[in-house]
Amino acid sequence: MQSNPRQWDIFCSVVDNYGDIGVTWRLARQLVEEFAQRVCLWVDDLASFARICPELQPEQSRQICRGVEIAHWTNEFPESWQPGNIVH
Repeated sequence: MQSNPRQWDIFCSVVDNYGDIGVTWRLARQLVEEFAQRVCLWVDDLASFARICPELQPEQSRQICRGVEIAHWTNEFPESWQPGNIVH
């Protein structure tokens, strides 16, 4: 494990058949679980995401699931938002 965790911001636009959110969700969990990284997964369609992550609450714009911060990705970012070390 890395001693200095980095902050990752991963963005996912849900397009088709949950493959896109499935891949980004798996990557985000792996970064947290195996590499002790901090990850915020930005998703534009939380309702679709909830179908593969049942503990997700689609009505909440920010939450933590399995150690990954989940944020609803909209056209407007909070003024206080600062990008992580790695943006993907």
